[in-house]
Amino acid sequence: MDDLSFLRQRVTSYADYRDRDSRHLVDKQVRAFVGEALSLARQRLGVDSEPLDQVIFKCGFTDQHAMRVSDHGSFTSDAMVDRIHALDRALVEAADRAAGADESALTALATEIDGLLDERIHAIESAPVKY
Repeated sequence: MDDLSFLRQRVTSYADYRDRDSRHLVDKQVRAFVGEALSLARQRLGVDSEPLDQVIFKCGFTDQHAMRVSDHGSFTSDAMVDRIHALDRALVEAADRAAGADESALTALATEIDGLLDERIHAIESAPVKY
């Protein structure tokens, strides 16, 4: 199954980056999916972890620079959009693993997700900007 099909199956009404009007929504959808999964795992385990808290906090806010780029960016390159879809899929798969993670695995997962979120922002910011 390709990344976009996977995402549309796992994330309710997954928007797409090719549609300019949907870019803010898809960003919010992915961050919400990840943040909710991590929050539920933290609650289940009663974990108090700074790395986990930082990632959950990060999931709650839009990177304004990346969204400004996305507002004016050209997302016509299949390779670039496919890369973002692959990162979104990796984020969703990592979030899915949170449900069965123990405290140690959850902290490691938070670090992994933090890196994926950063990588995703860089991929979005790589879009050629057309004002």
